[in-house]
Amino acid sequence: MENVIINTPNRIADNIESFKLDTIADEKNYTVSRITLIHNDDKPVLFYSHKLNRNYRDPNDSFNGKEIIKAFTPSNFKAVADIVLEKKYTDTILAHKNHIRDYSPLTDIHSRKMNLFMDEDTAVFMSDIGVNVEGLGEDFQSMESVASTPHMEEVSRSASELKRELNDLKIKHSELKEAMADEFSEWFNPDTLTDEEFNERLAMETVPDYLLQQYLSVTDEIRILKSKLGQVNREVFNETKQIIKLPSRLMEKRDELFEI
Repeated sequence: MENVIINTPNRIADNIESFKLDTIADEKNYTVSRITLIHNDDKPVLFYSHKLNRNYRDPNDSFNGKEIIKAFTPSNFKAVADIVLEKKYTDTILAHKNHIRDYSPLTDIHSRKMNLFMDEDTAVFMSDIGVNVEGLGEDFQSMESVASTPHMEEVSRSASELKRELNDLKIKHSELKEAMADEFSEWFNPDTLTDEEFNERLAMETVPDYLLQQYLSVTDEIRILKSKLGQVNREVFNETKQIIKLPSRLMEKRDELFEI
């Protein structure tokens, strides 16, 4: 269990700092996850925190330094075990979406070192409530083994190109909606409506044919690009799920993950 560090409470902070310094010295991206037991009026609460560092993916990466903090009460204590894996895997599986520009199939988005830290009391408590602490270590090791093959790097580049194309089309799509709204009998801001609502309004209006044809063409191109991005994500999912033990909640909602 080299990637699960259990120590006395006053040493855990030192362990985390040493881990960070070691990974920085090796020029590796890293993830620090921590589970801490807090007693509040004799009502135990587990805090899960997760920090991702991607300085060696891109020093100016807006996603770098992302932090997740989640509290667990007696009703969902065991969920903390799933969250450790779910948050990491969701980072990867959602990497095709717009808010992550540099899509990468590597687990945790190019985090090459992942450690989970907890103090002795927390580890004992988790074992007492039925969480397999050693199992978490094994799961982390399997996640670290997910490597980026040349094929998957090509998939990554393809996804990045698709997202750039999709962004350009969305800008054009918005401009066409504004141009058509100017032709409506009563002007309104098209940004206040969903695409479905806008199309319903469009069906009741008369607009120049060339605008309508451009709008339909761009709408269809967007649909095709979204479908391609969904296929890219499924490809990563199908390859990765053979290696990683996925939380059941992720498997249940996997179809939602592919929506753009």
